[in-house]
Amino acid sequence: GVPVLLDKPMVGENLQDHLEFYVQYLSQLPCSLYPWAATIPGLGLLSKYAYRQPWRAIQAGILWMLAGRGIGSSNHFEVGGFIRSRENMPHPDLQYHFIPGIVTGQLDFLAEHGYQAHCGTMRPTSRGTVQLSSGSALDAPLIDPNFLATEEDRRDLRAGLRLTVEIMEQQALQEFKRERYAPLLNLNLDSDEEVDAWIRASSHSGYHLSCTCAMGKVVDAEGRVKGVENLRVADASIMPSMTSGNLNAPTIMMAELLADRIRGEAPLPPEEASWYEPPNWKTSQR
Repeated sequence: GVPVLLDKPMVGENLQDHLEFYVQYLSQLPCSLYPWAATIPGLGLLSKYAYRQPWRAIQAGILWMLAGRGIGSSNHFEVGGFIRSRENMPHPDLQYHFIPGIVTGQLDFLAEHGYQAHCGTMRPTSRGTVQLSSGSALDAPLIDPNFLATEEDRRDLRAGLRLTVEIMEQQALQEFKRERYAPLLNLNLDSDEEVDAWIRASSHSGYHLSCTCAMGKVVDAEGRVKGVENLRVADASIMPSMTSGNLNAPTIMMAELLADRIRGEAPLPPEEASWYEPPNWKTSQR
């Protein structure tokens, strides 16, 4: 029911996203966000407002709104890291975020003190699609991320899980550790089959969907859709492949660059950026 003005089969193809999982530990010390963030489940839309300790949430909100300070002044993803998953990898391909709390699903905080590390691969090789579900703009599209479609992605996330547990079990965190909450202790980390099954059941989107209007395939270097006049795209969908990390800053950079081109301003001079390359990267993971 939608008239075709331009046939571009690559629109909606090449969908890429960062897939992540959580490795979580209960804490024996009162050091997490749970008193401020945990809510009461089972109340539908009201659950996200039904704080278990509402006086703490109210105090935190008032302090942040009036003074820009307190526990509400941070998103608490203040610790992160990048490592290599294996040998023969010249640059980091795993990204970490750490938060002082245990999130069940992707929204609800467990009502116990704990902490967790998010781990995900930065350069997945699986490719998905975004397609129309009907001729109505009011209907949700059909989004198929096609996660874990390649053996390379499965191998890298396996390594990621094992390395994450190793990191979280380091001596520096032992004073906080009560017990591992996820994955459960009965998961055999030496079994590829068990690890793969846990990752499939427990991982989720990093909300970095991108690359479905790839530059060179759908748009040109200035964001102009090839074959159509007066139409540009200036968001993460024009990336040919994802950046090795969060997409916010590079998407802003692309949008500012394209805005300058629309206004006829000369681009900034290019800069060369390098990264640290371990001397033994071909033969050692660390």
